[in-house]
Amino acid sequence: MNNERLLTIVTDDGKEVLCEILFTHHSDETNKDYVVFVQKGTNEASAAVYVPTADGNGELKQIETEKEWTMLEELLADYADKMEEHDHDGCGCGCDHCDSECDCEGEEDCDCEDEGCSCGHHHE
Repeated sequence: MNNERLLTIVTDDGKEVLCEILFTHHSDETNKDYVVFVQKGTNEASAAVYVPTADGNGELKQIETEKEWTMLEELLADYADKMEEHDHDGCGCGCDHCDSECDCEGEEDCDCEDEGCSCGHHHE
């Protein structure tokens, strides 16, 4: 996992929690930037408002309105649908080769073997 997709959150009691960023979103309506993430090792998604700081690190703020949560839940549902579409029988690797389709339909002599993808779930 790319470190740019990781986020450490410090809880109110000082505990550090490692999270994986699923996606970010800028809303023109609210003029806010959002980050949607899951705690590593769970499937439970959460979100926060991202506010850039002068030191370049930024900070997370709580989402304030039900309208914002509804928007983010819809975006998360779209994200989940796209991930499911690209799952390729459990692959989920998201590599460029997985996103394109070949005409071989899984034939043994297929020459489009997933160059650079080491997930091992293709054309099984």
